[in-house]
Formats: sequence, C-alpha cells, structure tokens
Amino acid sequence: MSLSTYERHLKEVPKKYNVLQLFRPPIYVIELSNNQLRAVCYYKDGSSRRHQLNADFSNRRMVIADFLKAVQAMADLLQQFPKHPFRVNAFAVANVTEELADGLTMIEIKAVMEAVWMASGEAKRKIVYTTVSYQGQTVS
Repeated sequence: MSLSTYERHLKEVPKKYNVLQLFRPPIYVIELSNNQLRAVCYYKDGSSRRHQLNADFSNRRMVIADFLKAVQAMADLLQQFPKHPFRVNAFAVANVTEELADGLTMIEIKAVMEAVWMASGEAKRKIVYTTVSYQGQTVS
C-alpha cells in the first residue's frame, strides 16, 4: 500500500526534478489541522514512518496563526524522522485538513510552503519541492 502511495506522490513532482527522482528520495506528507501536525515519511522500499505532534500555532480561523511556532513544531516533527543517507533531498506534501470557511487563500498557501521550507532547514532535512493541498485537493 505505501509503495503505491510513494509512487503516486513521486509522479506528481514536476519534470524539472527528474534527475532527483532517480535517487528515489523520501516523501514527507504533513497534515496540518487545529494545533496538530501529523507526518508520514514514505521511503522507496515501501516502508513508512508516522509521527504526530501537538503545538499551539493555529486558531479557529487560521491554520497557521503563529508562523514561528508552526515552523518550530514542523522542525521538531521532521527531526523525529531519520536522515536520508548521502543527504539526498526530499519532497513534501502539506495537506491542510482543517475545514476553513472559504478554503485556503493564496497568502495561507504561501505561509504553509514557507513554513515547510524553513522547518526543513532547521531540522537539517533538505526539502526541494513542496505541494500544498486542502483536504486532499492540490491547490499549489
């Protein structure tokens, strides 16, 4: 099951990363909801690891109300996963599962992408491409 999930996410990566796809990097699927982060890391062999973290970074109107707390929570979550050998870059899918009245705005999409990018730097996990989705539907 997770090998097919890995392959599905790998196919969604833009063509400009074809060379990187040959190294079969890990793919992080991060779910954001009200003050809760869940992440699954899919590996090329079909295995996966899951971790969950609760933090105070959102409110009832916004998924990321405090940007710095969200970055720190994501960094703490990413550090729970082992580093990939040879420091191979990774891909990420950030899925906002919290129901919002009008969905995600462009500024919220940008905030989620920037938070993932900054958190990966703090956690010493290099993520080169991030896709943002809202309740499973890709928005970026």
